Amino acid sequence: MANARFRLLLLSQTASVMGEQMFAVAITVSVLGAGGDASSLGLVLAVRGVALVIFLPIGGVWADRLPRRQIMMAAYGVLAVVVAALALAPGLPIWSAAVVIFIAGVTEAFIRPAFNAILRGVLAEDERMSGRSLIAVSIRTGIMVGPALCVALVAATGTRAAYGITVAVFAVAAVVFWRIREPRWTPGPRTSFAGDIRTGVAEARRRPWVLAILIFSSVSLMFVLAPAQVLLPVVSTTRFGSPAVYGLALTCYGVGGLIGGLITMAWRPRAVGVLAMVCMALYAAAPLSLLLATSPLPILVAYVIAGAGVEIYAIHWEVALQRAIPDQLIGRMTSFAWLCGFGLLPFGQALTGPLAELTSTAAVLATAAGIVLVVPPALLLVRGMPHLHEPDRKDDIFTDY
Repeated sequence: MANARFRLLLLSQTASVMGEQMFAVAITVSVLGAGGDASSLGLVLAVRGVALVIFLPIGGVWADRLPRRQIMMAAYGVLAVVVAALALAPGLPIWSAAVVIFIAGVTEAFIRPAFNAILRGVLAEDERMSGRSLIAVSIRTGIMVGPALCVALVAATGTRAAYGITVAVFAVAAVVFWRIREPRWTPGPRTSFAGDIRTGVAEARRRPWVLAILIFSSVSLMFVLAPAQVLLPVVSTTRFGSPAVYGLALTCYGVGGLIGGLITMAWRPRAVGVLAMVCMALYAAAPLSLLLATSPLPILVAYVIAGAGVEIYAIHWEVALQRAIPDQLIGRMTSFAWLCGFGLLPFGQALTGPLAELTSTAAVLATAAGIVLVVPPALLLVRGMPHLHEPDRKDDIFTDY
């Protein structure tokens, strides 16, 4: 927190996450208020995933070509203008909400790589773990506070006030990046767009542990995280007769994430890759609880454990990328990591229902638990995985924890 530029980044991240969550709640209320049903709402929200899949590689390339600070300012400026249009013109048809969500997904595809690239330059080597942990805590806080604040505003004044505050939040984020002095960096030789993508892929292939985690992230997202998310409300209503367990479990998952972020600030293990893989395997608690629990309490405890495990894994993985990947390639690598780790989530969610109908809910949950219990420990056999760095490479910036 003594790093002035990091303080500005933390402020912008906290504000923007709250704004994104408020925006998601407000547009959901708007779609339902315009006569939309669950199917139309699902399609509208799925548009974000489509935008991420299409534009994340593009955002990663441009984050390695242009000043990252300018990308962030432009992206948050666009978000503020789009949300302002919604605030000034309420009652738009449902298809317009899908257009807005698509634009928001496009801006997110540019924001994520650029933000991580700036964060890499702003943090000194001995600040990376604590800095990334603080960012994680701010994200979890925004995820929990944003929706609650938006629901209160909508109940009291309607969606226009929520949209207005969201506009202000995105405008503040844009101003914050205008004030940040971006660290100097030298872009790599520019080729074609496809050539820049190939360069990023080649960098991942040079580091087996990076390539292995990217592949595992895609598999776990589609067949582990997505089923646990989709089937949680199903189990909550069918087994316990109420969606209350669903809401409480999501809150517990967020609390677990907060705990995980705090743990990484205080604990510096030497075999960081071993810790990361073990913590990722803890996510098995979520599908196993949905499969076996006969009362709500084990599910709530399991989601706290799962949230903490995933957060610890994610923080160490992202810090390892920042340490290992050259500055002129970090944007592309961040976009690959986000695409594999988050961008495909809507498609995994869409796949869960048909898989459960084809087999059974129990089979889908058992498979999810089996994958996340077996694969992460097996990945420790990959070269570089136990410490999340290449032990025989001289150009990696790495110090023992």
